[in-house]
Amino acid sequence: MATCEATPTTVVDERCPVCLGTLTDEPECAHCHWPLDGPLQLGRLTPDVRDAFDERLTAARRRLDLRAAARAAGYPERGESERLAWLERLVRGGPPSAGERDDALRELTQNCTLRGGEAGQLPDGVVAEITPQGLRAVVVRNGVEDLGATEWPWAELVPGLPPGEDAALFRLAGGIGDWDKGPAELREPTDLGVAATASVLVSRLGGWTVPERLLDRLRRRLPHARTVYLPLREPQPGPLHHKAGFTAVGCGSVPEADEVRLAGGSADGCVTVWRLWHPEPLATRALHDRRVTCVDFTEDGLSVVTGGQDGAVRLWSFGGSGRVRVLTWHNGWVNAVRQRGGVVFSVGDDARLRRSVIGAAGTESVPLAQVGWASGTVLDATPDGRTVFVGGSDGVTLWDGTSGERIARLPPVPAVTSLALAPAGRLLAVGCEDSAVRVFDVYDDRRQVCEVGGHDGQVRRIALDAGGALATADNASTIRFSARGGEPAVELGTHPAPVHSLAFDSDGHLLSAGGDGVVRTWPLPTPTHATSSERRGRE
Repeated sequence: MATCEATPTTVVDERCPVCLGTLTDEPECAHCHWPLDGPLQLGRLTPDVRDAFDERLTAARRRLDLRAAARAAGYPERGESERLAWLERLVRGGPPSAGERDDALRELTQNCTLRGGEAGQLPDGVVAEITPQGLRAVVVRNGVEDLGATEWPWAELVPGLPPGEDAALFRLAGGIGDWDKGPAELREPTDLGVAATASVLVSRLGGWTVPERLLDRLRRRLPHARTVYLPLREPQPGPLHHKAGFTAVGCGSVPEADEVRLAGGSADGCVTVWRLWHPEPLATRALHDRRVTCVDFTEDGLSVVTGGQDGAVRLWSFGGSGRVRVLTWHNGWVNAVRQRGGVVFSVGDDARLRRSVIGAAGTESVPLAQVGWASGTVLDATPDGRTVFVGGSDGVTLWDGTSGERIARLPPVPAVTSLALAPAGRLLAVGCEDSAVRVFDVYDDRRQVCEVGGHDGQVRRIALDAGGALATADNASTIRFSARGGEPAVELGTHPAPVHSLAFDSDGHLLSAGGDGVVRTWPLPTPTHATSSERRGRE
Protein backbone atom coordinates (compact mmCIF):
# COMPACT_ATOMS: atom_id res chain seq x y z
CA MET A 1 0.00 0.00 0.00
CA ALA A 2 1.39 3.37 -0.94
CA THR A 3 2.26 5.77 1.86
CA CYS A 4 2.10 9.54 1.89
CA GLU A 5 5.35 11.31 2.83
CA ALA A 6 6.36 14.92 2.62
CA THR A 7 9.41 15.53 0.44
CA PRO A 8 12.03 18.12 1.53
CA THR A 9 10.05 20.92 -0.17
CA THR A 10 8.70 21.92 3.26
CA VAL A 11 11.38 23.52 5.44
CA VAL A 12 11.04 23.16 9.21
CA ASP A 13 14.32 24.76 10.26
CA GLU A 14 14.15 28.25 11.78
CA ARG A 15 16.59 29.65 9.22
CA CYS A 16 16.66 29.66 5.45
CA PRO A 17 18.96 26.86 4.27
CA VAL A 18 20.42 29.13 1.57
CA CYS A 19 21.07 32.56 3.15
CA LEU A 20 20.52 31.59 6.83
CA GLY A 21 17.95 34.38 7.15
CA THR A 22 15.20 34.22 9.77
CA LEU A 23 12.05 32.52 8.45
CA THR A 24 8.58 34.04 8.36
CA ASP A 25 5.18 32.65 7.41
CA GLU A 26 5.78 33.56 3.78
CA PRO A 27 6.13 30.71 1.25
CA GLU A 28 9.62 31.87 0.22
CA CYS A 29 12.63 33.47 1.96
CA ALA A 30 12.37 37.25 2.12
CA HIS A 31 16.14 37.59 1.58
CA CYS A 32 17.04 35.12 -1.20
CA HIS A 33 13.59 33.93 -2.42
CA TRP A 34 14.33 30.25 -1.77
CA PRO A 35 10.96 28.38 -1.73
CA LEU A 36 10.14 27.40 1.84
CA ASP A 37 6.84 25.65 1.26
CA GLY A 38 5.48 23.60 -1.54
CA PRO A 39 2.76 21.15 -2.53
CA LEU A 40 2.66 17.75 -0.87
CA GLN A 41 4.03 15.03 -3.08
CA LEU A 42 2.89 11.42 -2.94
CA GLY A 43 5.43 8.66 -2.87
CA ARG A 44 8.36 7.45 -0.90
CA LEU A 45 11.28 9.70 0.00
CA THR A 46 13.72 7.90 -2.25
CA PRO A 47 17.46 8.59 -2.47
CA ASP A 48 16.89 10.06 -5.94
CA VAL A 49 14.36 12.57 -4.62
CA ARG A 50 16.62 13.52 -1.73
CA ASP A 51 19.67 13.82 -4.00
CA ALA A 52 17.75 16.05 -6.42
CA PHE A 53 16.74 18.33 -3.55
CA ASP A 54 20.30 18.45 -2.20
CA GLU A 55 21.61 19.36 -5.65
CA ARG A 56 19.13 22.25 -5.98
CA LEU A 57 20.02 23.48 -2.49
CA THR A 58 23.77 23.30 -3.15
CA ALA A 59 23.37 25.14 -6.46
CA ALA A 60 21.28 27.89 -4.81
CA ARG A 61 23.89 28.38 -2.07
CA ARG A 62 26.69 28.61 -4.60
CA ARG A 63 24.76 31.07 -6.80
CA LEU A 64 24.13 33.34 -3.83
CA ASP A 65 27.80 33.31 -2.76
CA LEU A 66 29.08 33.71 -6.31
CA ARG A 67 26.83 36.74 -6.95
CA ALA A 68 28.13 38.29 -3.74
CA ALA A 69 31.74 37.61 -4.76
CA ALA A 70 31.16 39.17 -8.18
CA ARG A 71 29.59 42.30 -6.69
CA ALA A 72 32.45 42.63 -4.20
CA ALA A 73 34.88 42.41 -7.15
CA GLY A 74 33.18 45.36 -8.89
CA TYR A 75 30.77 43.62 -11.28
CA PRO A 76 28.71 44.36 -13.27
CA GLU A 77 30.22 47.87 -13.72
CA ARG A 78 34.03 47.63 -13.51
CA GLY A 79 34.85 44.13 -12.41
CA GLU A 80 38.36 42.99 -11.51
CA SER A 81 38.93 39.40 -12.66
CA GLU A 82 41.90 38.83 -10.38
CA ARG A 83 39.96 40.12 -7.38
CA LEU A 84 37.04 37.87 -8.29
CA ALA A 85 39.36 34.86 -8.46
CA TRP A 86 40.43 35.54 -4.87
CA LEU A 87 36.86 36.10 -3.65
CA GLU A 88 35.68 32.88 -5.27
CA ARG A 89 37.62 31.01 -2.61
CA LEU A 90 34.92 32.15 -0.15
CA VAL A 91 32.10 30.46 -2.11
CA ARG A 92 30.52 27.45 -0.39
CA GLY A 93 31.77 24.29 -2.03
CA GLY A 94 34.89 25.92 -3.45
CA PRO A 95 35.67 28.02 -6.54
CA PRO A 96 33.08 27.76 -9.34
CA SER A 97 33.43 26.42 -12.83
CA ALA A 98 33.72 28.81 -15.75
CA GLY A 99 30.08 28.11 -16.62
CA GLU A 100 28.86 28.96 -13.12
CA ARG A 101 30.84 32.19 -13.16
CA ASP A 102 29.50 33.22 -16.57
CA ASP A 103 25.91 32.54 -15.49
CA ALA A 104 26.34 34.63 -12.33
CA LEU A 105 27.90 37.57 -14.20
CA ARG A 106 25.18 37.42 -16.86
CA GLU A 107 22.50 37.50 -14.16
CA LEU A 108 24.12 40.51 -12.47
CA THR A 109 24.25 42.38 -15.77
CA GLN A 110 20.60 41.64 -16.55
CA ASN A 111 19.45 42.72 -13.08
CA CYS A 112 21.63 45.82 -12.78
CA THR A 113 19.82 48.42 -10.66
CA LEU A 114 21.71 51.45 -12.04
CA ARG A 115 19.28 54.09 -13.15
CA GLY A 116 19.57 57.87 -13.23
CA GLY A 117 22.69 59.93 -12.75
CA GLU A 118 24.87 57.69 -14.86
CA ALA A 119 27.70 60.23 -14.72
CA GLY A 120 28.13 59.40 -11.05
CA GLN A 121 27.81 62.99 -9.80
CA LEU A 122 25.81 63.60 -6.64
CA PRO A 123 22.64 65.67 -7.15
CA ASP A 124 22.20 68.96 -5.31
CA GLY A 125 20.63 68.94 -1.85
CA VAL A 126 21.21 67.17 1.43
CA VAL A 127 22.41 63.73 0.32
CA ALA A 128 22.63 60.49 2.28
CA GLU A 129 25.01 58.30 0.26
CA ILE A 130 25.69 54.56 0.65
CA THR A 131 29.20 53.62 -0.56
CA PRO A 132 31.63 50.70 -0.22
CA GLN A 133 33.03 52.53 2.83
CA GLY A 134 29.68 52.98 4.61
CA LEU A 135 27.03 55.72 4.95
CA ARG A 136 27.84 59.39 4.54
CA ALA A 137 25.78 62.57 4.63
CA VAL A 138 26.84 65.69 2.74
CA VAL A 139 25.35 68.93 1.43
CA VAL A 140 25.82 69.45 -2.34
CA ARG A 141 25.45 72.86 -3.96
CA ASN A 142 25.83 73.31 -7.73
CA GLY A 143 27.54 69.93 -7.95
CA VAL A 144 30.12 70.81 -5.25
CA GLU A 145 30.19 69.05 -1.89
CA ASP A 146 30.43 71.14 1.27
CA LEU A 147 33.21 70.40 3.68
CA GLY A 148 32.49 68.43 6.83
CA ALA A 149 30.64 65.32 5.60
CA THR A 150 29.33 63.02 8.36
CA GLU A 151 30.36 59.38 7.94
CA TRP A 152 29.40 56.03 9.45
CA PRO A 153 31.80 53.24 8.36
CA TRP A 154 30.45 49.76 7.79
CA ALA A 155 32.37 48.49 10.81
CA GLU A 156 30.05 50.61 12.98
CA LEU A 157 26.88 49.80 11.05
CA VAL A 158 27.53 46.05 10.82
CA PRO A 159 29.28 44.66 13.92
CA GLY A 160 31.29 41.50 13.37
CA LEU A 161 32.33 42.10 9.78
CA PRO A 162 35.35 39.94 8.95
CA PRO A 163 38.75 41.67 8.77
CA GLY A 164 40.01 42.61 5.35
CA GLU A 165 38.31 44.65 2.66
CA ASP A 166 37.43 41.82 0.29
CA ALA A 167 35.91 39.51 2.90
CA ALA A 168 33.91 42.40 4.38
CA LEU A 169 32.53 43.40 0.97
CA PHE A 170 31.62 39.75 0.31
CA ARG A 171 29.49 39.72 3.47
CA LEU A 172 27.91 43.10 2.66
CA ALA A 173 26.93 41.80 -0.78
CA GLY A 174 25.09 38.90 0.88
CA GLY A 175 27.73 36.16 0.76
CA ILE A 176 27.69 33.45 3.44
CA GLY A 177 30.71 31.21 2.77
CA ASP A 178 31.77 29.47 5.98
CA TRP A 179 29.80 31.97 8.09
CA ASP A 180 27.15 30.20 10.20
CA LYS A 181 25.47 33.10 12.00
CA GLY A 182 23.00 34.22 9.37
CA PRO A 183 22.84 37.49 7.41
CA ALA A 184 25.03 40.33 8.62
CA GLU A 185 23.37 42.27 11.44
CA LEU A 186 22.63 45.89 10.54
CA ARG A 187 22.61 48.70 13.08
CA GLU A 188 20.95 51.81 11.77
CA PRO A 189 22.43 55.07 13.16
CA THR A 190 20.25 56.41 15.95
CA ASP A 191 21.33 60.01 15.29
CA LEU A 192 21.40 60.76 11.58
CA GLY A 193 22.58 64.33 12.07
CA VAL A 194 22.35 66.26 8.81
CA ALA A 195 21.19 63.05 7.07
CA ALA A 196 17.87 63.39 8.96
CA THR A 197 16.99 66.20 6.54
CA ALA A 198 18.19 64.39 3.42
CA SER A 199 16.23 65.13 0.27
CA VAL A 200 18.08 62.52 -1.80
CA LEU A 201 19.08 58.95 -0.94
CA VAL A 202 21.96 57.72 -3.10
CA SER A 203 23.17 54.13 -3.29
CA ARG A 204 26.31 53.14 -5.12
CA LEU A 205 25.76 49.48 -4.14
CA GLY A 206 22.53 48.62 -5.92
CA GLY A 207 21.49 45.00 -5.37
CA TRP A 208 23.84 44.45 -2.42
CA THR A 209 22.00 42.69 0.41
CA VAL A 210 23.07 44.75 3.43
CA PRO A 211 23.21 48.17 1.68
CA GLU A 212 19.70 47.54 0.26
CA ARG A 213 18.40 46.82 3.77
CA LEU A 214 19.97 50.07 4.98
CA LEU A 215 18.39 51.93 2.06
CA ASP A 216 14.96 50.48 2.90
CA ARG A 217 15.28 51.69 6.50
CA LEU A 218 16.31 55.16 5.36
CA ARG A 219 13.31 55.28 3.03
CA ARG A 220 10.99 54.54 5.93
CA ARG A 221 12.58 57.28 8.06
CA LEU A 222 12.73 59.76 5.17
CA PRO A 223 9.60 59.04 3.11
CA HIS A 224 9.83 62.29 1.13
CA ALA A 225 13.42 61.73 -0.08
CA ARG A 226 13.91 60.47 -3.61
CA THR A 227 16.16 57.48 -4.32
CA VAL A 228 18.92 57.47 -6.94
CA TYR A 229 21.28 54.63 -7.86
CA LEU A 230 24.72 55.73 -9.06
CA PRO A 231 27.88 53.90 -10.18
CA LEU A 232 30.80 53.64 -7.80
CA ARG A 233 32.44 56.99 -7.04
CA GLU A 234 35.47 57.67 -9.26
CA PRO A 235 35.83 54.01 -10.25
CA GLN A 236 39.43 52.91 -10.37
CA PRO A 237 40.72 51.21 -13.51
CA GLY A 238 41.02 47.47 -13.48
CA PRO A 239 44.28 45.94 -12.40
CA LEU A 240 47.28 45.84 -14.67
CA HIS A 241 48.26 42.19 -15.11
CA HIS A 242 51.67 41.04 -16.33
CA LYS A 243 51.34 37.32 -17.02
CA ALA A 244 55.07 36.68 -16.59
CA GLY A 245 54.81 37.82 -12.97
CA PHE A 246 57.05 40.20 -11.06
CA THR A 247 60.23 39.57 -9.09
CA ALA A 248 60.88 43.29 -8.50
CA VAL A 249 58.79 46.42 -9.09
CA GLY A 250 59.44 50.16 -9.11
CA CYS A 251 56.95 53.02 -9.34
CA GLY A 252 57.78 56.54 -10.54
CA SER A 253 56.23 59.65 -11.99
CA VAL A 254 56.96 61.83 -15.00
CA PRO A 255 56.51 65.44 -13.88
CA GLU A 256 56.20 66.89 -17.37
CA ALA A 257 53.59 64.35 -18.46
CA ASP A 258 51.76 64.19 -15.10
CA GLU A 259 51.54 60.41 -15.26
CA VAL A 260 52.59 57.42 -13.17
CA ARG A 261 54.82 54.73 -14.58
CA LEU A 262 55.59 51.26 -13.33
CA ALA A 263 58.58 49.06 -14.12
CA GLY A 264 58.48 45.36 -13.38
CA GLY A 265 61.30 42.86 -13.53
CA SER A 266 60.79 39.15 -14.12
CA ALA A 267 62.53 35.85 -13.42
CA ASP A 268 63.89 35.73 -16.98
CA GLY A 269 65.83 38.99 -16.56
CA CYS A 270 63.44 41.13 -18.61
CA VAL A 271 62.16 44.52 -17.48
CA THR A 272 58.89 46.02 -18.76
CA VAL A 273 57.64 49.60 -18.32
CA TRP A 274 53.97 50.69 -18.38
CA ARG A 275 51.93 53.82 -18.01
CA LEU A 276 49.32 53.22 -15.36
CA TRP A 277 46.71 52.01 -16.31
CA HIS A 278 47.48 51.30 -19.94
CA PRO A 279 47.46 47.60 -20.83
CA GLU A 280 50.12 47.93 -23.54
CA PRO A 281 53.69 48.38 -22.23
CA LEU A 282 55.83 51.32 -23.22
CA ALA A 283 58.93 49.17 -23.63
CA THR A 284 60.37 45.75 -22.78
CA ARG A 285 64.01 44.67 -22.74
CA ALA A 286 66.15 41.81 -21.46
CA LEU A 287 68.62 43.42 -19.02
CA HIS A 288 69.93 40.56 -16.86
CA ASP A 289 71.06 37.00 -17.32
CA ARG A 290 68.96 35.84 -14.40
CA ARG A 291 66.24 37.11 -12.07
CA VAL A 292 65.72 40.87 -11.65
CA THR A 293 66.01 41.63 -7.92
CA CYS A 294 65.41 45.40 -7.67
CA VAL A 295 64.14 48.31 -9.80
CA ASP A 296 64.08 52.10 -9.38
CA PHE A 297 63.13 55.01 -11.66
CA THR A 298 65.35 57.99 -12.29
CA GLU A 299 64.02 61.36 -11.19
CA ASP A 300 62.81 62.34 -14.68
CA GLY A 301 60.88 59.05 -15.07
CA LEU A 302 62.58 58.33 -18.41
CA SER A 303 65.09 55.70 -17.29
CA VAL A 304 65.20 52.78 -14.87
CA VAL A 305 68.02 51.41 -12.74
CA THR A 306 67.94 47.66 -12.17
CA GLY A 307 69.87 45.04 -10.23
CA GLY A 308 69.89 41.30 -10.70
CA GLN A 309 71.04 37.93 -9.50
CA ASP A 310 73.89 38.23 -11.98
CA GLY A 311 75.42 41.01 -9.84
CA ALA A 312 75.00 43.74 -12.46
CA VAL A 313 73.54 47.20 -11.92
CA ARG A 314 72.25 48.62 -15.20
CA LEU A 315 70.71 51.87 -16.43
CA TRP A 316 68.17 51.62 -19.25
CA SER A 317 67.12 54.88 -20.95
CA PHE A 318 63.82 53.49 -22.28
CA GLY A 319 62.31 56.96 -22.73
CA GLY A 320 65.27 58.47 -24.57
CA SER A 321 68.08 56.85 -26.49
CA GLY A 322 67.11 53.32 -25.51
CA ARG A 323 70.72 52.73 -24.48
CA VAL A 324 71.60 50.24 -21.73
CA ARG A 325 74.72 50.88 -19.63
CA VAL A 326 76.37 48.75 -16.96
CA LEU A 327 76.96 51.00 -13.96
CA THR A 328 78.75 48.55 -11.66
CA TRP A 329 79.08 44.94 -10.53
CA HIS A 330 78.55 43.25 -7.18
CA ASN A 331 79.93 39.90 -6.15
CA GLY A 332 76.58 38.18 -5.69
CA TRP A 333 72.99 39.36 -5.84
CA VAL A 334 72.15 43.04 -5.96
CA ASN A 335 69.85 43.56 -2.99
CA ALA A 336 68.72 47.15 -3.57
CA VAL A 337 69.25 50.17 -5.85
CA ARG A 338 68.24 53.80 -5.46
CA GLN A 339 68.78 56.80 -7.75
CA ARG A 340 68.88 60.16 -5.99
CA GLY A 341 70.54 63.48 -6.79
CA GLY A 342 71.89 62.18 -10.09
CA VAL A 343 73.72 59.34 -8.32
CA VAL A 344 72.91 55.63 -8.23
CA PHE A 345 73.50 53.76 -4.95
CA SER A 346 73.48 49.99 -4.75
CA VAL A 347 74.14 47.35 -2.13
CA GLY A 348 74.67 43.64 -2.65
CA ASP A 349 75.45 40.29 -1.10
CA ASP A 350 79.13 41.28 -1.10
CA ALA A 351 78.30 43.74 1.75
CA ARG A 352 79.46 46.68 -0.37
CA LEU A 353 77.65 49.96 -0.81
CA ARG A 354 78.58 51.34 -4.22
CA ARG A 355 78.14 54.80 -5.77
CA SER A 356 77.76 55.23 -9.55
CA VAL A 357 77.76 58.55 -11.41
CA ILE A 358 76.97 59.04 -15.08
CA GLY A 359 78.81 61.91 -16.69
CA ALA A 360 79.60 63.22 -20.15
CA ALA A 361 82.83 61.21 -20.17
CA GLY A 362 81.10 57.97 -19.19
CA THR A 363 80.19 56.08 -16.05
CA GLU A 364 82.23 56.20 -12.86
CA SER A 365 81.56 53.71 -10.08
CA VAL A 366 83.38 53.42 -6.77
CA PRO A 367 82.86 51.36 -3.61
CA LEU A 368 81.46 53.78 -1.06
CA ALA A 369 81.51 51.65 2.09
CA GLN A 370 81.83 48.15 3.48
CA VAL A 371 78.56 47.77 5.36
CA GLY A 372 79.08 44.33 6.90
CA TRP A 373 77.68 40.92 6.12
CA ALA A 374 73.85 40.72 6.30
CA SER A 375 73.87 44.46 7.08
CA GLY A 376 72.94 45.63 3.58
CA THR A 377 69.65 44.15 2.48
CA VAL A 378 67.64 47.37 2.00
CA LEU A 379 68.54 51.01 1.32
CA ASP A 380 67.16 54.47 0.68
CA ALA A 381 68.69 57.93 0.19
CA THR A 382 67.77 61.56 0.67
CA PRO A 383 66.54 63.42 -2.44
CA ASP A 384 69.91 65.20 -2.82
CA GLY A 385 71.87 61.96 -2.45
CA ARG A 386 73.94 63.29 0.45
CA THR A 387 72.82 60.69 2.99
CA VAL A 388 72.28 56.99 2.38
CA PHE A 389 70.38 54.73 4.77
CA VAL A 390 71.34 51.06 4.76
CA GLY A 391 69.39 48.49 6.76
CA GLY A 392 69.92 44.87 7.65
CA SER A 393 70.17 42.41 10.51
CA ASP A 394 72.01 44.86 12.78
CA GLY A 395 69.72 47.90 12.27
CA VAL A 396 70.07 51.05 10.17
CA THR A 397 73.29 52.92 9.45
CA LEU A 398 73.59 56.40 7.89
CA TRP A 399 76.41 56.92 5.37
CA ASP A 400 77.72 60.05 3.68
CA GLY A 401 76.64 59.74 0.04
CA THR A 402 79.84 61.41 -1.25
CA SER A 403 82.71 60.39 1.03
CA GLY A 404 81.34 57.07 2.28
CA GLU A 405 81.99 58.04 5.90
CA ARG A 406 79.72 56.55 8.50
CA ILE A 407 77.56 59.34 9.92
CA ALA A 408 75.56 57.59 12.62
CA ARG A 409 73.34 54.68 13.52
CA LEU A 410 69.67 54.80 14.37
CA PRO A 411 68.63 53.61 17.83
CA PRO A 412 68.69 49.79 18.05
CA VAL A 413 65.78 47.95 16.42
CA PRO A 414 65.15 44.31 15.50
CA ALA A 415 66.45 43.05 12.15
CA VAL A 416 65.40 45.46 9.39
CA THR A 417 63.40 44.06 6.47
CA SER A 418 62.27 47.25 4.67
CA LEU A 419 62.90 51.01 4.49
CA ALA A 420 61.02 54.00 3.11
CA LEU A 421 61.99 57.67 3.25
CA ALA A 422 59.24 60.30 2.98
CA PRO A 423 59.45 62.50 -0.16
CA ALA A 424 60.80 65.48 1.80
CA GLY A 425 63.58 63.31 3.25
CA ARG A 426 62.81 63.94 6.91
CA LEU A 427 60.86 60.89 8.12
CA LEU A 428 62.24 57.38 7.71
CA ALA A 429 59.99 54.34 8.19
CA VAL A 430 61.80 51.17 9.23
CA GLY A 431 60.06 47.80 8.88
CA CYS A 432 61.32 45.05 11.15
CA GLU A 433 61.10 41.30 11.53
CA ASP A 434 59.06 41.69 14.75
CA SER A 435 56.06 42.85 12.61
CA ALA A 436 56.33 46.52 13.67
CA VAL A 437 57.21 49.70 11.76
CA ARG A 438 59.19 52.41 13.53
CA VAL A 439 59.27 55.95 12.16
CA PHE A 440 62.30 58.17 12.86
CA ASP A 441 62.93 61.88 12.39
CA VAL A 442 66.36 61.84 10.76
CA TYR A 443 66.90 65.57 11.39
CA ASP A 444 65.85 65.74 15.04
CA ASP A 445 68.60 63.67 16.71
CA ARG A 446 67.26 60.67 14.75
CA ARG A 447 64.66 60.11 17.46
CA GLN A 448 61.84 57.59 17.08
CA VAL A 449 58.59 59.43 16.35
CA CYS A 450 56.17 56.52 16.59
CA GLU A 451 55.70 52.78 16.25
CA VAL A 452 52.91 51.11 14.29
CA GLY A 453 52.09 47.43 14.69
CA GLY A 454 49.32 45.09 13.64
CA HIS A 455 51.05 42.65 11.28
CA ASP A 456 51.55 38.97 12.05
CA GLY A 457 54.89 38.64 10.26
CA GLN A 458 57.88 40.54 8.93
CA VAL A 459 57.13 43.90 7.31
CA ARG A 460 58.41 43.43 3.75
CA ARG A 461 57.22 46.60 1.96
CA ILE A 462 56.54 50.20 3.06
CA ALA A 463 55.16 53.35 1.45
CA LEU A 464 55.43 56.62 3.40
CA ASP A 465 53.67 59.78 2.24
CA ALA A 466 54.78 63.35 2.93
CA GLY A 467 51.73 63.83 5.12
CA GLY A 468 52.65 60.86 7.33
CA ALA A 469 50.31 58.30 5.75
CA LEU A 470 51.89 54.86 6.08
CA ALA A 471 51.11 51.72 4.06
CA THR A 472 52.77 48.38 4.84
CA ALA A 473 52.74 44.78 3.61
CA ASP A 474 53.98 41.73 5.48
CA ASN A 475 55.30 38.38 4.30
CA ALA A 476 51.72 37.05 4.21
CA SER A 477 50.84 39.83 1.70
CA THR A 478 48.47 41.52 4.17
CA ILE A 479 48.31 45.28 3.52
CA ARG A 480 47.65 47.77 6.32
CA PHE A 481 47.24 51.54 6.36
CA SER A 482 47.72 54.24 8.98
CA ALA A 483 46.51 57.73 8.09
CA ARG A 484 48.90 59.49 10.48
CA GLY A 485 52.04 58.49 12.36
CA GLY A 486 51.15 56.74 15.58
CA GLU A 487 47.52 56.06 14.63
CA PRO A 488 46.46 52.38 14.69
CA ALA A 489 46.77 50.75 11.30
CA VAL A 490 43.70 49.25 9.64
CA GLU A 491 43.82 46.19 7.43
CA LEU A 492 42.94 46.91 3.80
CA GLY A 493 43.10 43.35 2.53
CA THR A 494 45.44 40.71 1.16
CA HIS A 495 47.19 40.75 -2.19
CA PRO A 496 46.89 37.38 -3.98
CA ALA A 497 50.70 36.95 -4.08
CA PRO A 498 53.84 38.27 -2.33
CA VAL A 499 53.92 42.07 -2.49
CA HIS A 500 56.98 43.49 -4.26
CA SER A 501 56.03 47.17 -4.18
CA LEU A 502 53.77 49.64 -2.39
CA ALA A 503 53.42 53.24 -3.52
CA PHE A 504 51.12 56.25 -3.28
CA ASP A 505 50.49 57.64 -6.74
CA SER A 506 50.29 61.35 -7.56
CA ASP A 507 46.62 61.47 -6.53
CA GLY A 508 47.20 59.75 -3.20
CA HIS A 509 45.86 56.31 -4.16
CA LEU A 510 47.69 53.28 -2.82
CA LEU A 511 49.13 50.88 -5.38
CA SER A 512 50.40 47.36 -4.73
CA ALA A 513 52.21 45.06 -7.14
CA GLY A 514 52.69 41.36 -6.45
CA GLY A 515 54.62 38.37 -7.64
CA ASP A 516 51.60 37.28 -9.67
CA GLY A 517 52.07 40.30 -11.94
CA VAL A 518 48.90 42.00 -10.68
CA VAL A 519 48.79 45.70 -9.80
CA ARG A 520 45.90 46.85 -7.63
CA THR A 521 44.59 50.09 -6.19
CA TRP A 522 43.33 50.11 -2.61
CA PRO A 523 40.58 52.42 -1.32
CA LEU A 524 41.82 54.20 1.79
CA PRO A 525 39.69 54.67 4.91
CA THR A 526 40.15 58.45 5.09
CA PRO A 527 41.26 61.13 2.59
CA THR A 528 44.07 62.32 4.85
CA HIS A 529 47.01 61.23 2.70
CA ALA A 530 48.76 64.00 0.80
CA THR A 531 48.17 64.53 -2.89
CA SER A 532 50.93 65.59 -5.25
CA SER A 533 50.04 69.29 -4.94
CA GLU A 534 50.02 69.07 -1.13
CA ARG A 535 53.39 67.36 -1.16
CA ARG A 536 54.89 70.12 -3.29
CA GLY A 537 53.46 72.72 -0.93
CA ARG A 538 54.94 71.10 2.17
CA GLU A 539 58.33 70.56 0.68
